[in-house]
Amino acid sequence: MRCRLHRNKKRKHGVHTRLYSAILVLALGVSLLSGAYCVPAVYARTEAERQRDKYKDKLKETNDDIKDIKNNQEDVSKDLKTAAANMNALLAKQETLKGDISKKQAEVEKANDSLVEAKRVEKEQYEAMKLRIQYMYENSTDNSIWTAIVESDGLADMLNRIEYATDLYQSDRDLMDSYETAVQQVEDWTQQLAVEMENLLALKDEYDKQQDDLDVLIARLEEKKEDYAQQLADAKAQAADYKQTVNKYEEIIRAQEAAAAQQNPNSYDGGGSGASGGIGSDSYLQDPSCNPSNATNVSGAEVVAYARQFVGNPYVWGGNSLTNGCDCSGFVHLVFQHFGISTPRYSQAFKTVGQPVSYQNIQAGDVVVYPGHVAIYIGNGCIVEAQSTKAGITETRSVNCHTITAIRRLV
Repeated sequence: MRCRLHRNKKRKHGVHTRLYSAILVLALGVSLLSGAYCVPAVYARTEAERQRDKYKDKLKETNDDIKDIKNNQEDVSKDLKTAAANMNALLAKQETLKGDISKKQAEVEKANDSLVEAKRVEKEQYEAMKLRIQYMYENSTDNSIWTAIVESDGLADMLNRIEYATDLYQSDRDLMDSYETAVQQVEDWTQQLAVEMENLLALKDEYDKQQDDLDVLIARLEEKKEDYAQQLADAKAQAADYKQTVNKYEEIIRAQEAAAAQQNPNSYDGGGSGASGGIGSDSYLQDPSCNPSNATNVSGAEVVAYARQFVGNPYVWGGNSLTNGCDCSGFVHLVFQHFGISTPRYSQAFKTVGQPVSYQNIQAGDVVVYPGHVAIYIGNGCIVEAQSTKAGITETRSVNCHTITAIRRLV
């Protein structure tokens, strides 16, 4: 993930780069049109291609950044979706818990009321029992009752001492035991409900904390989402600028080739430069393992057979007819178009299409790219090409006629 400072620097660099590119392209264009661009044709084309390739690399890097940003956006969207689902589940739990707490509160209040009532009844019965005992004493001739009352250590002891005197004492004792038991049961119930309520409130606190954490997470993810959206917009704008610069350099290169052809139409040798037999710097060109399988139902032999039909036809700069004339890239483009294979219309753009092939694994039908030129390999060390205005479409030149900068398999 790129930090905001890095992106700001990149944007400033992009602005400077775009300004520099615009000035350079304008200067080259004016020089070309005015005839004042006096650097040798091969060097001018190579310099323009170098600048074009530099911006193509920048464009590729930016497109890779765009892909990474989109992947990050997908990850954030998934995280947001998960966080939202967790939040919805948590809210449902909180709603259920809210109902449980409300019910438990009602139970607690009921238990408290029952406890108050049980204690009231217990006290009332105790007072009634004392009145009955007092009555029995006042109306009894048996001093043993008074003795039992005076000498007792408490209610239970008193009842034990006077138990022999009357069945009423036993009845009163049983009633008091039952009231005491009832009060104890209600007290136990009240305490249990209090513990359950504490647990519910603790769970509520935990749910509230989870909600706070989710709120923070969602806010952070939303911020990331907006940040990635801005990064994506900036990267797309940068890519569009780089693409525009690449296109301008390609226009300059094509214009230079056209100017060279117009200066001497009878001897112009078409595109292509570099030492005979040279191999470009891309490592795959000398990698013996670089030999991809065909990706289409078209064979290289079919491509070669179709291309060779047009040998002898004229070379026409910018032409789009295999019969009436075309240039080198137009020739390769139209041949593969016949088989439903889409290709660029500019020679150097063929460096990145199809699959890379090493020099030792070159096969008939493979596209060979040179500085400022492109052709089709036909086997036996030769190529078929729209060679030049003088030679037209030929099949006699060696594949090593110029430095090979790329070999691509399109079938």
